Amino acid sequence: MNAAELQQAIAQFEASGGQVLVVADSFRAYLDPLHVSVPPVDADLVEAIRGFADVGVCAAAKALGKSTRTINYIAGLYGIKFATTTAATLDEQRKAEAKLVPRIRRLAQANMSQIAIAEQVGISRMTLRRIARFHGLTLNSRAS
Repeated sequence: MNAAELQQAIAQFEASGGQVLVVADSFRAYLDPLHVSVPPVDADLVEAIRGFADVGVCAAAKALGKSTRTINYIAGLYGIKFATTTAATLDEQRKAEAKLVPRIRRLAQANMSQIAIAEQVGISRMTLRRIARFHGLTLNSRAS
């Protein structure tokens, strides 16, 4: 049905005593996701986000007072790629943990329990187990 036919049908309906009631513009109630206009983003915010590209999205969100979802959304719109914080910090973490390996090895050879070793070194038992697994250390599973 084209627009002219619709107008004719409405006129015929009203002539027969009917009343047309417009409730809502239902055609526009659900926007086409391919044609949604993006609200403008403050240029200063975009530049601030660019400044955090090497640090990561979490640091940007904390510093700018926005959610990580918002930061990622804006970054996606403007082609900003974040360095993964886990990749950058994982190497530093592994280097720091590698310094603990000789001490952990000595304590494990002294037949100490995992809890005692973790307390001596100042790390959690789960961290101790992860370090041991990564470096191939054998830990006592039970206290002696």
